[in-house]
Amino acid sequence: MIGQKIVYKTLDEIGVEYEYYESPKDFSTEDDGKFWTKINATRCKNLFLRNHTGNRHFIVISDYYRNVEIKVLESKFKKGKISFASQKRIDKWLKGTPGSISVFNLFNDEEKHVEVFIDETLKSKDRLTFLPNELNALLAISFEDFIKILEYCGNKFEFIDLA
Repeated sequence: MIGQKIVYKTLDEIGVEYEYYESPKDFSTEDDGKFWTKINATRCKNLFLRNHTGNRHFIVISDYYRNVEIKVLESKFKKGKISFASQKRIDKWLKGTPGSISVFNLFNDEEKHVEVFIDETLKSKDRLTFLPNELNALLAISFEDFIKILEYCGNKFEFIDLA
């Protein structure tokens, strides 16, 4: 299966059920709508950001189709200016590649440094999809298992209104 071994190992250890999907596309662009219909889960967007001084890092998780503006996040976070984190920062905290960051990258954050902000609208979704820390594969999990993963990882997380 495509993806980091730590993802599948940890999901099995903590009892998270998932459905595995592969695609010849990398899921970083818009795919055939028929593909997403058969999955019957909410496609998630995951943004890895940093504050202006670079001492704090965040993953923002929302519906893939929701418009997320940096200025809105800055006002919600109240942590000053924020921007996308570099590959160097990804390597240090999450061990992944741009475009494939997801909640599963928290398995690599041994220091529990990265904070997670989740769009409140995801609370109403039954199933969510995430990349297994690599492109060309996708895992669908229940919302309950998503929360289980966050609690297992131990990183600070909170739901916010991205409107």
